[in-house]
Amino acid sequence: MNMKERARALRAGGTSMREISDSLKISLAYAYKCAGDIVFSPIEATGRTVIKYHAHNGGCSSASGMRPISMPRITALHGALA
Repeated sequence: MNMKERARALRAGGTSMREISDSLKISLAYAYKCAGDIVFSPIEATGRTVIKYHAHNGGCSSASGMRPISMPRITALHGALA
């Protein structure tokens, strides 16, 4: 069983991310990556927010690009939502 499989098995058993990182001797961020239970919801514009894109350098060409971010709607800049 490799490290990702062990992390996922521990997480399925209810182990916290901190306990996973301590038991596998990995960083907390890498434990989150290995356990794979982070779900990102799509960003949607609402009456109070707008979607803007900003450049993101992910460290390599395949992870770089434009990333959507949600920002507060400013009526003077973005207009009123009809």
